[in-house]
Amino acid sequence: MSEQTPFSAMSLTDKINAVDSVIQENIREFLIRDSGDLDLVNVEEKNDRVIVYIEYLGACVACPSSGGTLMSIQNILQRKLDESIHVVSV
Repeated sequence: MSEQTPFSAMSLTDKINAVDSVIQENIREFLIRDSGDLDLVNVEEKNDRVIVYIEYLGACVACPSSGGTLMSIQNILQRKLDESIHVVSV
């Protein structure tokens, strides 16, 4: 059994890959079901936070529930990776 590197100890490149994997495996299919999607625009470390910038695509662009979706995306990323993650829609 191999030990996984804690998110906080990962390089920025590894954090980006981890965020992208969680989006692919746990989020994207639900957005696509509603004719939407998202692009992972950027991930940056700022103070003690990891800021994940996303851009909504398709039906998500004009969806009135996009704020709730944003919080759900953030909650999933925090639960799967680290509480320091904050998601911003650009």
